[in-house]
Amino acid sequence: MNRESDIRTKAWAAHHGGQLLEAERLYRQLLQETPNGDVRDAINLGALLRSQGRLKEASAHYHRSLERFPAEVSLVLNGVNCLRDLGEHGQALQWLALGLASQPHNLELLQAQAKTLLAKGEKAEALRQFQALVAHHPGQKGLWLDLGLCCHSLGDLAGALGAFERVAALDPEDLKATANRITLMKELGLLEEAETLIMGLPESLRQANDVQGAISGLWIVQQRLEEAAVLLEQLCEKEPEQPVHWVNRAACLRGLKNMVACTQVLKQGLRWHPGHGDLEQALGQSLAEMGRHGAAMELLQRSCGPIEQLSDSHLFNLQFLGAGYGLIAPAERRAMARHWEARKRAEGVGPLWADTIRDPLANRPLRVGYLSADFANHPVGRFLLPVLQQHNRQEVEVWGLSCCPHQDKLREKLEAACDHWLDVRFGSDLEVARVISDLKLDVLVELGGFTGNSRLAVLAQRPAPVQLSYLGFYAPTYLEAIDGWIGDEVLFGDLAVEDQNHELLLVKGGYMAFVPEELPPLEARCGAPRFRFGSFNHARKLTGESVELFCGVLAAVPEAELVLKSISFVELAERERVQRLFARAGLAPERLVLLPWIEGWANHVALYRELDVALDPLPYGGATTSCEALAMGVPVISLAGQGMVRRLSASVLAAAGLEGWIAENKKQYMAIAKGLAAKGPRQLQQRQTLREGVLNSPLGDGKRLSRELERLYREAAKAAQRC
Repeated sequence: MNRESDIRTKAWAAHHGGQLLEAERLYRQLLQETPNGDVRDAINLGALLRSQGRLKEASAHYHRSLERFPAEVSLVLNGVNCLRDLGEHGQALQWLALGLASQPHNLELLQAQAKTLLAKGEKAEALRQFQALVAHHPGQKGLWLDLGLCCHSLGDLAGALGAFERVAALDPEDLKATANRITLMKELGLLEEAETLIMGLPESLRQANDVQGAISGLWIVQQRLEEAAVLLEQLCEKEPEQPVHWVNRAACLRGLKNMVACTQVLKQGLRWHPGHGDLEQALGQSLAEMGRHGAAMELLQRSCGPIEQLSDSHLFNLQFLGAGYGLIAPAERRAMARHWEARKRAEGVGPLWADTIRDPLANRPLRVGYLSADFANHPVGRFLLPVLQQHNRQEVEVWGLSCCPHQDKLREKLEAACDHWLDVRFGSDLEVARVISDLKLDVLVELGGFTGNSRLAVLAQRPAPVQLSYLGFYAPTYLEAIDGWIGDEVLFGDLAVEDQNHELLLVKGGYMAFVPEELPPLEARCGAPRFRFGSFNHARKLTGESVELFCGVLAAVPEAELVLKSISFVELAERERVQRLFARAGLAPERLVLLPWIEGWANHVALYRELDVALDPLPYGGATTSCEALAMGVPVISLAGQGMVRRLSASVLAAAGLEGWIAENKKQYMAIAKGLAAKGPRQLQQRQTLREGVLNSPLGDGKRLSRELERLYREAAKAAQRC
């Protein structure tokens, strides 16, 4: 063995043995001392540098080496991979062009060229090249895999699935193809087909980590959260280096309302992946759910990137938290929304509704669509049901456009109350917009704003001539695609100038109706109980401002207790956190009562017997909880502030004719609380009288609300037609 071969053997041994510094020294010695050189040394040194993340050094090395070995395909391919890692796609394409000049039909170079075009964002050209390659080389499964990824990036989910099906035909045990097929079936809504595919897999393939990850994603869509959480816990143990497992596991725990556990999982994930954007975004959401809004906002803003590139989830998180707790100024939220909308609009082809021929409005019902991710046992679904049931079918024909992941009895009632029903969970925004446009709606009402699964981006494509926001989000969306925002005089009574972004459409008598199908019997506590204030709002609304206000009320009424109930109290750690929160604020522990989570809505509202007066939190007030308290005979005290989010309960109280419980400042809030406490614990007859008054008020009149909405829809449609 000559000296050169001996050094090369030692270099390879050091490389494979993990002695990277020694291997690097020997590779450099070979390249420097060998006159003609061996391209393998250049390739190995480049791979070593890349494996250590030394991409700039690797790039410089490949530049020098390609001057020395210009015709070596393996070296070109390795150098191109490095440049793609660096985002230097233009230079990568130049190297590939040099390689193809001498070997124009080299499959590896052509495949690398198409992959580089895709990475550069030239997706249409990449697609054309991949399609040409698979046409000439139909037996190459790697090409079909790349074609599938390219189709997916273009939003062509059916094309991507077809490509991965070809991979499976060539190699039934290909892990990536199997996992991608399951994921794409999930995204296309082919849930039963995905289950059938999984059941037909051999056990060895079904237990592979990639496939298990795809199965967990399917279970999340199917709302099998407990099963998915167990599977993802196992995947986090097996593959902690995969951040998606941590993100999805946390999402399951959040869906199960285990926020403390969710936070712990995300922190553990971030120890594996410091600074990972999706993990930081998820942790920000989790901290917000636990009332740590400042820390949450810091994380969300740090990990979201520049405003021009905000992802959907990042924008929704910032808008929801920023508006709900006054952490981002309206002007900044508006700028975020407009940048995002412009990007979404650029993906389309202009206003889609204009492509359809429409009948005159006269002498026919309006075609109205309600778009919501909350067509289920959710506050939006419960408030919308009486509207749908009471709509005058001589005036409106109703489409339910559901992007809701849940299936329950209320969803069945909502569907039955619509004339037509369409599941729009799946497909790209443009595809869904095209489907909605073909319905020839006169008015499209979005009910979610910047909340999860809302498909707000669909409206950027203008599938309807009139597009309105209503009910499900407590701030303006700021989108140019939204023509009007539905509320009432009290709700919009003190909007900031920057929030008057849409035309304000005012409903007379209150913008909501609370018409429960059945209420449990009223009860009063027995014996001589202490007077009880309380709140059944989610614990995330227990901000510092709320805690200070509630403790002030308890200080003003020293004989009273404070009762809290939140769905997040399923966790002992969350109950202990809230107890510490009030202890630090000076409330004696024996004056704080935490009620446990309880199954079933009727059982939940029956617990209002434990309250004498409900306290509305700040700044994010209640709507559902305020309606429920009033219907169970419990007064609600609200402090009306600036912006919709601070005036939700005030709107409810005004619609119920109970303006006397709306405070304009904290002093008045205290005075109302003291006045109600002076009357003593709430008696059964007092509860009954309040319930009857509320249910017979405009707040309890679903027909009134439906007629008002029909009036607004007709006026908006006529105005649009005149334009």
